[in-house]
Amino acid sequence: MSETMVEQAAPRARSAAGSFVACALAWLVPGLGHLYLGKKGRAAVFFLVVAATFGLGIASDGAASLIEERQPLTFLATFDNVAVGPFDLVGRYLTYGTIVYALPGEEGDPRRTRLVDRQRARVRSVTYEYGNTFLLTAGLMNLLLILDAFDIATGRKE
Repeated sequence: MSETMVEQAAPRARSAAGSFVACALAWLVPGLGHLYLGKKGRAAVFFLVVAATFGLGIASDGAASLIEERQPLTFLATFDNVAVGPFDLVGRYLTYGTIVYALPGEEGDPRRTRLVDRQRARVRSVTYEYGNTFLLTAGLMNLLLILDAFDIATGRKE
């Protein structure tokens, strides 16, 4: 086999900066990293899937996770929510009326009371758990898409 055929068959690797840009764009808007890498069809499908999953989560009364120091798993859930990029800001605003990532520590804090009351109102919804599951799934999917964009950018994958 000639060298030109081998070169054509191997995926093209981008610079380290190009890999970082692809990952940052993939976090900023689901599918944008793939669009940057020239994968237009994938980009559109990935955007629609993550946006629809996120939208279903919000429409089903899901709530963006808040960090609570006494519950260590809330750190993971909040990180997962942040993985959908700026969509997370929209979700937090729709859930709590403000952009907040952690419950204030003191029990008597009026901000904590207001946030807990907004959470309790959503928990009463029969679709609350489904909504949370959709929100967490959207974050996990976007994390995988960021890794996929990285693999394509580094030449590990077409």
